[in-house]
Amino acid sequence: MKKKVFLDTNILLDYGQEREEFQAANAIYKLGDAGAIDLYASYLSYANLGYILRHYSQSERYELIKLMREGVVVLPCDANQLDMALRNPVNDYEDMLQYQCALTHGCDVIVTNNKKDFQEFCSIPFVTSEEFLLDYFTTC
Repeated sequence: MKKKVFLDTNILLDYGQEREEFQAANAIYKLGDAGAIDLYASYLSYANLGYILRHYSQSERYELIKLMREGVVVLPCDANQLDMALRNPVNDYEDMLQYQCALTHGCDVIVTNNKKDFQEFCSIPFVTSEEFLLDYFTTC
């Protein structure tokens, strides 16, 4: 059975903006394209991208978001996830919402390059993009 890999917003940005961790994010997207893993992200991430990328022109912003959307199953966020996040106050509210989305939809792992905020509450394995690739290629 393929792994359900949840991509945090920062991984989408690493890929779309070719940031410092682009190579690892690109490799993860390629694994998804090849059908080796299934890629997931929350609807919340794509809403946040619209705000984060606001300094780009409208056409550039939409093209970047379309690029980051390719091959990714977008998971819905709902009132139950919000309520669960509100019952568990943490330092990074947005990461708690991401976690609740991944948990609700049965994701196997969260890939994030911001592990410090997830360690406060996360029961799903969470790894950096580099750690994910090391684990993937040593276990396959």
